[in-house]
Amino acid sequence: MASNRHTEKDMAEAGHETTRRAAGHAAQTARTMSDAAERTARTGADVFQRNSEQFRQTVEMGSDAATRIAERAFGQFARAFGVTGNGAQQTTQQSARNVEAILHSSAIIADGVQTIAREWLSFAQNRAERNMERFEALSNSRSVQDFVATHTDLVRDHLQDLLQTTKRVAEVSTRMVDEAVQTGDSTLAPR
Repeated sequence: MASNRHTEKDMAEAGHETTRRAAGHAAQTARTMSDAAERTARTGADVFQRNSEQFRQTVEMGSDAATRIAERAFGQFARAFGVTGNGAQQTTQQSARNVEAILHSSAIIADGVQTIAREWLSFAQNRAERNMERFEALSNSRSVQDFVATHTDLVRDHLQDLLQTTKRVAEVSTRMVDEAVQTGDSTLAPR
């Protein structure tokens, strides 16, 4: 009977050791994946932000040039078709304002896209940090029940963070579109 208890104890210890090792391997794999995901997200966001900033600068630099080109082109068009006087000047000015409104709306959209990229980068960084904390807890699990409970907490936290980030991105998107529409409504010529 003592031998039986000794064997059961050895089996239980072996089971705990196997669970602990499996959790350790899972945690290591998860850390590696988390690190790779964070690096990928950061690189993607950096490239996206750089491109967004370059786009915004291009829009700003091109605004004056586009206005001048539009005025000149419409002036040539008006002269070619014999449209002159006050009406031609007003039409030329309105066309220039339309181009400026379009460029301003584009700058608003570029800024919004940049804000959205920052939100997603922040999400990726925060998730990587939290995942590391949870993976340590996973590796310290003493039983399958502890492991499953910790894992479901990890998944729940991830889903909550994802939903909050998605909500903030939607709010930024709505604000960005509202501002762009308002700019267009206040500046563009009526149809």
